[in-house]
Amino acid sequence: MKEAIANAGIFNLVIIFVIVLLAFFIGSLSYSKAFKVKNKILEEIEKDQGYTTGSSDSTEARVEDWIGNIGYRVNTGSSRNTDVCASTVSGNGGSDGILINGTGDYQYCVYEFDTCTQGSDKARCGKYYRVTAYMYFDIPIISGLLKLPVSGETMIFNEVDS
Repeated sequence: MKEAIANAGIFNLVIIFVIVLLAFFIGSLSYSKAFKVKNKILEEIEKDQGYTTGSSDSTEARVEDWIGNIGYRVNTGSSRNTDVCASTVSGNGGSDGILINGTGDYQYCVYEFDTCTQGSDKARCGKYYRVTAYMYFDIPIISGLLKLPVSGETMIFNEVDS
């Protein structure tokens, strides 16, 4: 009887170890996808030196087309990025960033910051962008509870007098 109780304890430890290992694996996959989305958006913004919308060759169209191919979380029903993202956020130097992709089909946030102030140096004056993608865990009980942000910023795009 003593061996049966000991085997049950070891079996419980193995089950707990497997569950923890699966949680780390799911977390790393989710982080990898969010990190990849964030980097692709930053890459496209830096390539265009800004976030453009409207045309079929705009930054937004290229990004959303790419994101659709990798299987990132889609805005469902009537929800939009304005439900997921704050309309303004504070940035470096106290400037406020404005959400510029409020009608996107996928759940990521792009904020535009303007570093120009009255009497500022033209070489340091410009715009930069902050991108926030989210890690989601599609596990039935905790899927609505866990949404972790992964953020990054572009360099400053400035317009020097010519």
